[in-house]
Order: sequence, then C-alpha cells, then structure tokens
Amino acid sequence: MASDAAPKGKSAAASSSAERSAAAAGPDGGDQLQPGILPLLGKPYFACVMCKPHVRPPFQVVVPRSLAPFLPAATAPATVAWRGRSWGMRFTGGRQVQRLEAGWRGFALDAGLRLGDACVLELLDAGPDRVAFRAQVLRADIPAAIRGRAGGDTSASPILID
Repeated sequence: MASDAAPKGKSAAASSSAERSAAAAGPDGGDQLQPGILPLLGKPYFACVMCKPHVRPPFQVVVPRSLAPFLPAATAPATVAWRGRSWGMRFTGGRQVQRLEAGWRGFALDAGLRLGDACVLELLDAGPDRVAFRAQVLRADIPAAIRGRAGGDTSASPILID
C-alpha cells in the first residue's frame, strides 16, 4: 500500500525561519496558523495527507524510507504524542515498507483525523527498541459533499476537488 507521505529530512535544512514565517502568514500578512500548531524542532520528520487506509481499516501509516537511517531495523514499540497525550503503537521497521500500525487506529480516532487532513510526524527519539514521534494535525476541512466522492483510497487515487 502506498502512502502520501513526503519525506522532509531535517526541518532546519528544509527552509529558513524567514521562509517558514512567510508561509505561515496570510495574504494580508496576518498569522494564519491553526490553533495548537507548534514549530518543528529541527529533527527528521515526514508529512502525509490522510487517505482511507490512514483513517479507516487497516489504520496504518507508511513511514518513508528516507527516515530508515534514524529508525530501528526491526519491529519496535512506538509512541505518537499530540496535544499532551500519547498513543502506543507498533513500528514495523527493517522491511521494504515501514509502518506505524497496531495503535494508529486509536490515535486516528481520538484526533478525529479525516480524509484530506495532513499529519506531520517529527521523530523525537529512536533506538533499537523504541520510536517516539510528535504529531501535528493540519485540518483540511473538505466539504462533506466532496468527501463522499473524493477518492483517497490510495496515493494512486488522490482526492480530487474540481
């Protein structure tokens, strides 16, 4: 199963603080950040736009291979922290497709993730027997009339908005 994840490497190298500030500002120069969004910490991260496998069975997220050097080469317990809470899950590493699963469901449901929302997962800690991510959820607010016919089953059938 493909993921809509886009590897970002180290966030500090991705853009300058001036670029990040300009991206956060609206057309009138005002701050348009969603409430509860925190700045990245300069650690490896990836972003994925929620499609059906992320928010419905099988409830899993593919972790890009570009993060493999930072992650365990075997299955390990993982946690995802968001808004002061954390969810335990399983990271399956050392395979052609690495995933967060067996617990992602709880996070997805508790966070109210929907098709089209984006999730930024920043690696906080990793060792041979553990993985910890910090999540940022960016709401898409796709209208219900479009969501019903949007697609989003896989990255091969993206959500199309006319």
